[in-house]
Order: sequence, then structure tokens, then C-alpha cells
Amino acid sequence: MHTCKTLVIHCMDFRLMEPIFSYLKKRGLVGLCDEVSLAGGIKSLADDLNGPTAQTLLKQIELSKALHHIDTVMLMNHTDCGAYGGRTAFASRAEEHEKHLRDMRTVRDLIAVRFPGLAVELTLADR
Repeated sequence: MHTCKTLVIHCMDFRLMEPIFSYLKKRGLVGLCDEVSLAGGIKSLADDLNGPTAQTLLKQIELSKALHHIDTVMLMNHTDCGAYGGRTAFASRAEEHEKHLRDMRTVRDLIAVRFPGLAVELTLADR
């Protein structure tokens, strides 16, 4: 049986690959977690639960749980994200941070309802 404890959902932005790898290495998760990489990370779930990208993301969580028996989903967003319109889409850094945190909390709550028992961690990388 193939198992891992964590599913990591993050943005596909190439600027994040090395920092994400380093973060996962420090956490002892390299090679021991499932990863999903989509533009905007969890934005599609926060914006439109019934949209096709959101449905794909939910299916990945479902599969990771069923096939690899994860117990944690790690949501990783980052500032200056193109899917969110970049840094200039916000009036301030505080507004940008709050939008990302609000979206991650929304998705955390959705996962709690859809996948009871899964822990959810929120991580916001400041670019």
C-alpha cells in the first residue's frame, strides 16, 4: 500500500518551486506528500465551487485521501500571484494578505465539510 500523510496544494508559479521544495524538505515531506499545482492554487475553489477547475481540485483531494490515506491538506498561496491579478490588483499589501487568507479560510472550511477528519494547514508565502 502506498501512503503519505499530506497533500500540498500550491500555485504553479515557477518562482515558487525552489522555496516550496525547501519548505517541504524542512518539514520532512519531500517525496512523502502528494502535490497539486494549479494557477492560483486554491483560488478556483474559493471563487466558484462548481467550476471545472474547482471540481478537478476536489477530485485530487478525494483521490489523495482514498489512494494514499492522507490526513492533512496543506494550502499554500503566495502574494504577487498572477491568478489574483498580481500585487497591483490590491490597494495595499494588507489588503492582498487578507484576500489570500480569506480564500484559504473559505477553502479550509469547505474541506472540513466535504472531507471530515482531514486537517488543513494554511501557508501564505510573501513574495
